[in-house]
Amino acid sequence: MKSIVRSLLGGIFRPLGQYFTKNKLTIFCYHDVSNNPSEFSDKYDLNIPPNIFEYQINFINKNFNVISPDDLLANKIPEYAALITFDDGFKSYFTSAIPILKKYNLPSLIFLNMAPVKGEIFLSGLITYLCDKSSDFRNHVLSNAKCDLNKKPLYLYCSREIVNSFLKIKGKTYRNEVAEFVGDFATQKDLESVSSNNLVFFGNHLYNHDVPLLLTDDELLESFSKNEDELKKHPNSRSLFAFPFGQPDTCFSKRQIEFLIKNGAKKVFSSYPLINSQVTAQYLHRIPLQSFNNTKAKIWFNILRRSFKI
Repeated sequence: MKSIVRSLLGGIFRPLGQYFTKNKLTIFCYHDVSNNPSEFSDKYDLNIPPNIFEYQINFINKNFNVISPDDLLANKIPEYAALITFDDGFKSYFTSAIPILKKYNLPSLIFLNMAPVKGEIFLSGLITYLCDKSSDFRNHVLSNAKCDLNKKPLYLYCSREIVNSFLKIKGKTYRNEVAEFVGDFATQKDLESVSSNNLVFFGNHLYNHDVPLLLTDDELLESFSKNEDELKKHPNSRSLFAFPFGQPDTCFSKRQIEFLIKNGAKKVFSSYPLINSQVTAQYLHRIPLQSFNNTKAKIWFNILRRSFKI
């Protein structure tokens, strides 16, 4: 009975989905693809098991025309256009996601923080680890930032200065704890292994995973430019930028979008779940898919719900 209901719902949503995506650009956002996600990926719903990921990729392949970042930059946008993206730089993108995408001959774009790729601590992992595990850190943030936890979570108030001052007080880096909490990141060798793969593209996600709204213009430009310089060492990098955390107004501002475009970003991306009506716009939204989007109806519902308030 459940399978019949799912099939009927999928059949209902499909024509609606086709109608609303025909002359638009739908961009999908992923992070981790693993059967053994880290505590970080599991807690923040960043992981999708490979079998469900393949189900979603098969769905995208059947219902959309997947384009490459080069198509996007050249404004070659067909009907039912879609772009597949990833954030941060988890190792599972290289070990699990790329083989599945290769099976369907689909291109993808991963927005990388090069700091953890180069072996530095992953800032987002450090912040969320401390927020989750340390009452001392939570009190430190509340004492040093004007926090309204009804508007956004504590980790979005964690500036570099607040984090670094806490580490100085404690006299430790939490490197090993954060590495275990976050899980494996890609390495330089992983990036080099796909340097000749014409289905894999790299984009900019800042050098480390700062909260953009907490950065000055100089800090934002420094992080953007430093990451851009590292990415340019790889032939499959493109001047495309996705904001860490990805939510407009709570994580980054409209002015910062314009600032980064002015300083070299060809396209700028959020993680706000909207279909893009203006397919050649410089600022574009992305729709995260999660592990519970495991039927056709659920995937269509996730694609359409925010855009059309269903």
